[in-house]
Amino acid sequence: MNQWLLPENAEDIFPKKALVIESKKRLLIDLFLKNGYQLIFPSMLEFSDSLNAYGKDLDLETYKVVDQMTGKMMGISSDLTTQAFRIDTQMKTTGINKLCYAGPVLRANPSSKQPRELLQVGAEYFGDPTINADLEIQKLLIESLKVLDIKDIVLDINHLDVFNSLKNKIDLSPNESSKLGNAMMLKDKAEIENILSKKNETEIINKLISLPDFYGDESILKKLKNFLPDQGVADEIAESLTNICKALKKFNVEISFDFSDIRGYQYHTGIVYSAYAQGFNTAVAQGGRYDNMNKSDMQLRPATGFSIDLRFIINNLLT
Repeated sequence: MNQWLLPENAEDIFPKKALVIESKKRLLIDLFLKNGYQLIFPSMLEFSDSLNAYGKDLDLETYKVVDQMTGKMMGISSDLTTQAFRIDTQMKTTGINKLCYAGPVLRANPSSKQPRELLQVGAEYFGDPTINADLEIQKLLIESLKVLDIKDIVLDINHLDVFNSLKNKIDLSPNESSKLGNAMMLKDKAEIENILSKKNETEIINKLISLPDFYGDESILKKLKNFLPDQGVADEIAESLTNICKALKKFNVEISFDFSDIRGYQYHTGIVYSAYAQGFNTAVAQGGRYDNMNKSDMQLRPATGFSIDLRFIINNLLT
């Protein structure tokens, strides 16, 4: 075996590319600081017990190691968003708190040909449950992508209450609920239909099966009123998403909606979104609201934010 071989999906960054990554990282941090976000450096290590609070997906993505000092299992950071939330909690700020970060994370189960190591850069807005916080974060995301010279941005938005308001009308076991969520993320209509085949709520089931096809531009928001069983929920979602659409149009980005894009549904709540751009085969940034992160303490802390894998972006821009 060649002693210089790296593990699969691992890479060294050579001087030319490293300089570009570092310069862009500084531009992003300067942008965040200018907008009132405080810089943090989360620990690369945390006890794996705390990871379970953030959902099974995050736990599976985390490399585990045994702490030689205590014998406890530890995880190597796979997502700085959750760590930023922990830091906000430790700061004991009751009002608004804005944090930003830039650091490496490791993913234990990267998708095919995706790197194990990411340089995650992002911003998190704590303490404001209103749409104003969502809009500020989305605008900052758009500005960040423009700093990186990314053009033709498409912001694909979802509101998780669409999926949840349908799912909650059906009596599902925890295992069935998990399987349904995974199938929905994959847009696997056959598997969705199979999971729901023994349930009796025919109208709701049909809507869940058709959810992967429920996407489009702003005009699709008018269909929410007939799609959701709760008219009040439908009106609230439609109003929120319409306001976001109006506010973001001036930033010269294309807005679309995909109501089956429920990635991160285990800890995300409300509005979530993915940014796409020409020349990239997957999302260039992702974000959303996660107000239920602290649900074990029965004191919910409003939170929303976004993150970018800067290594992924620069690798694509320089190829």
